Amino acid sequence: MNHIIKNKIKAAIVLFSMVLMASCSDQEKDFSGDPLVTYPAVTVTTVSPSTGTSGNIVTLTGTNFGNYQQAAKIYFNGVLADEIISYTDTSVTVRVPQNAGTGPIKVKVWTNTFETSDFEYVAGATISSVSPTTGNVGDQIQISGQGFGTDLSKVSVKFSNGLTKDAISAKVVSVSDTQIAVLIPKGAVTGKVRVWLENQIITGPEFTVIAPPKGKYIFEFDDATDVQWMPAQNATYKIEDGKLKVTFDPAQLGTSASKRRADLYYSINGVFPYPGGTAKTKWVQSPNYPILAMKITFTGTGSYKPGTGNIVLDPAVAGGINAGNNKYKTDYISKNVIYYDLSADYLTETELTTRQFKIADIVGSETGYEVDWIRTFKNKAELQAFLGL
Repeated sequence: MNHIIKNKIKAAIVLFSMVLMASCSDQEKDFSGDPLVTYPAVTVTTVSPSTGTSGNIVTLTGTNFGNYQQAAKIYFNGVLADEIISYTDTSVTVRVPQNAGTGPIKVKVWTNTFETSDFEYVAGATISSVSPTTGNVGDQIQISGQGFGTDLSKVSVKFSNGLTKDAISAKVVSVSDTQIAVLIPKGAVTGKVRVWLENQIITGPEFTVIAPPKGKYIFEFDDATDVQWMPAQNATYKIEDGKLKVTFDPAQLGTSASKRRADLYYSINGVFPYPGGTAKTKWVQSPNYPILAMKITFTGTGSYKPGTGNIVLDPAVAGGINAGNNKYKTDYISKNVIYYDLSADYLTETELTTRQFKIADIVGSETGYEVDWIRTFKNKAELQAFLGL
């Protein structure tokens, strides 16, 4: 009996609470007196500069902005600014939003608003298209539009899922007033392509990042924690400045006549790695990507090859290709790029147990070599386009 009474009392309390809450809500809804909390009126005394384009930074000076940035919303001609850079009670810096247009700046803090005279919006550069609209890391795409200029140092491109602060910077290959060539960066995700022209930010269409097809490989050596190629013969290495830097074993450096060797291995699961490397899946040599290219420089010479020595692409399967001593092609030696054309050697997709450059029999002043990248391409034309030639 006591149990039943207690349950009835609890139910009555819950019912009373619900009625009380509803009553309070009705009273708040119908309340027409002075607000319980008042905020001082916001004023804007200066806008600097008073003219600009999307991405430009504008400083608003005034009073009573408060110190709680989340309470503020700033509109340019009715378009909400999505990036407030700094915020104090008397000064706010904000980035002009895309396609704002000429019109007043409205500052809203809590329940107070202030509207300035018109901010003059300049259209600036524009993006008309991105081609192609899908691709994978390392692919080159073209951003078309107008007003980009020709100074590559003033242009940067980022790939983003909508959060500017998380955008990934890309490598810009070339710039003209109407076109930007850029490589899809490692870590890029599906989302908007954005171009920075000094202080201007231009938002382009969405780009879809897809997984690479079999046989396409891109090694940029931009992450010291992701070791994918390593030297042999007791050579040492480090990844820095976007390069894999290899130093020959000091025991090989006794005299200029000493032969040096430091083969370069891809870390294939089950065959490699050396200590410190991470095993990777087997290399798939696909007939769709028969061009294997490498940008390499031998320290002490500044050349793509040693003064005396060999670079050999070793056999990968029984009866497979052995490119022989220095059988690489040298069409692009001005860029320190060598390549092998394997189109006649692998007619079907082939899993390789070894992918190795034998770098040996070196006699001279060389102390090591540096590799900027190793990549595969569909054809020579694609490699040439990648090099900007």
